[in-house]
Amino acid sequence: MKFGEGFMIEIFLDEFHFSTLWNGGIFLFCAFIIICYFFMIPSKGKVKAIHTISFLLGMTVLFLAAGSPLNIIGRLTLQAHMYQIVGLLFVAAPLLVIGWRPKSWISQKISWMQRMLDYLRKPAAAIIILTVFFYSYHMPFMFDIARMELYWNHFFMLGLFIAALNFWSAFFYYWLDNRVRWYAMAIQISAFLPYCFYGLLASTGIYQTYNDPAVFLESLKVCIPVDLQMPDEFYIGFLPFDPVYEQQMGILIFLFSIALVSVITLVWSQRQFKNEKAL
Repeated sequence: MKFGEGFMIEIFLDEFHFSTLWNGGIFLFCAFIIICYFFMIPSKGKVKAIHTISFLLGMTVLFLAAGSPLNIIGRLTLQAHMYQIVGLLFVAAPLLVIGWRPKSWISQKISWMQRMLDYLRKPAAAIIILTVFFYSYHMPFMFDIARMELYWNHFFMLGLFIAALNFWSAFFYYWLDNRVRWYAMAIQISAFLPYCFYGLLASTGIYQTYNDPAVFLESLKVCIPVDLQMPDEFYIGFLPFDPVYEQQMGILIFLFSIALVSVITLVWSQRQFKNEKAL
């Protein structure tokens, strides 16, 4: 993001109340899940420090991605939206899956749930589910509709996050053959490439949300309480972000992030696999 654009966003955020920038509902949800994790859901076996730290970090990233000012900035630029997606799918999701390991015995006690999870966590199923949700949300016409309808946006974001949790839980705990992990990760990254190439090579912005003033206004207003909304002219003044530049930067951030996370998780899982074989 260019310096001037960062300054404009800072001015934009200064106009809003703390409760608008920081989502209290998501904060309470995260706090409730943390309380359940520590005090209400029993653990099976010894809880290691890595589980606790991973879970808390995952919940922190989840809140920052979905309940912080980043959620509103994501309405201004695609680059900020991609930070959200990376945070949810490739940082919060794997951290939460690692941290939830001592509690995973609960689903194993429910036979129908275990059978369903066994099916959903097959490599092909996990990859297809995550890919379908990603493209369903990020196809231009669907993205523009979702950004103008708050509940549709929540539906796609929640579906994407659950699909990511399913993928990472399969990656860490179901695909015990490390070769399967490498192949599955390579296929999943390849599945994202058509979208990335399309966005990088497009000569114009692919989303009306960041190009058309009318769509831009609608997408921005749905996440701001009615009594706190400003005149239309105030919002339009922040539209001159270069949509092509923001689009390219956002997709490059997405590509670099998934490549980095993939390498880290593959190396870590391979080391864990070797340690388990040595025991």
